[in-house]
Amino acid sequence: MIHSAAVPSASTSCSNSHSFSVLRRRRSYFQFARRILSPVRASGSPNPPGPDGEPPKTPMNALEATIRRKQRELEITLRELGLEALDERLESTMQVPLNPPYRLSTLIAESVPQGRAVLVFEVARSGPETTTTDLAELAKAYVTLGGASALVVRTDSDATPSGLRDLFTVQQAVPRVPVLARDWLIHPLQICEIKESGAAGALGIINQVTGRGTAVMSSYSAALGLDAPVEVVNAREVEQLAKLGVVFYAINVAVGLTIAMPGFSNRIAHGLLGELPFGAISLVGVRSLEEAAAARRSGADALLIKAELLQSYGKDVGALGNALQYAVTLDD
Repeated sequence: MIHSAAVPSASTSCSNSHSFSVLRRRRSYFQFARRILSPVRASGSPNPPGPDGEPPKTPMNALEATIRRKQRELEITLRELGLEALDERLESTMQVPLNPPYRLSTLIAESVPQGRAVLVFEVARSGPETTTTDLAELAKAYVTLGGASALVVRTDSDATPSGLRDLFTVQQAVPRVPVLARDWLIHPLQICEIKESGAAGALGIINQVTGRGTAVMSSYSAALGLDAPVEVVNAREVEQLAKLGVVFYAINVAVGLTIAMPGFSNRIAHGLLGELPFGAISLVGVRSLEEAAAARRSGADALLIKAELLQSYGKDVGALGNALQYAVTLDD
């Protein structure tokens, strides 16, 4: 739960008074960018919750396969680009950090003290017949009829054949709304490409995947002026990342906290929200109105309304918006 306007700032990262620290961080960006992360290991079937309500390890079989695919795609791109060109591109992208007029972190900092829910709608193709133009119209409806405060666009090759073009089209359709890209982010080059597309942020840094590289990915995103929540699944991750300066956390976005136990994901999300450091910002993914209400009661600053929930209402976006507002409105 946010307690103060703790908005990540690119200018803070690049301050002259911290030039040595900035230089060291830049070196770490390039060192990290010169290698592809080892794929995550599957942890097998879900384990029961551990002591003190610690969540079980998330099943990694599907996630591991996805990350392996992403690595193969990136390896091709990096070989074609070359190390020298990669370094130059990462460096040049940092020279002019983004200063988007509409940022999700700023919106949260302004809305939460007023008791207003920040709803982030996921814009995704419902099938192969969906076009980029369809996504643009859907985005407009989510904002004007559904009450979306911000949008997230899936750009992974498994979700769309158009990639970042979908992101750009949605941005043009709703120019006064923060639009973030959602992908599986394992390399700084991906962050660079998202920044070049003009997005206000990036969603898809997962601590279970990037491990020690999480801080580098988060710091590089901030240096480019992007909001980039880091997804966490347990209190230990929160504690470690807080020490590294991470202030924006995602819960139940890509790594689902679901198991065959009623209310399991709600209880885990509630526990994680309570572990966030003072001033931190939270984004919780929800697939149902019940999850949305539970996350809001637990103190979530923003809710990512996933495509599964959005598509269940079909074209009746107005009804969806009314149902969501009712679900997330807190009684005095």
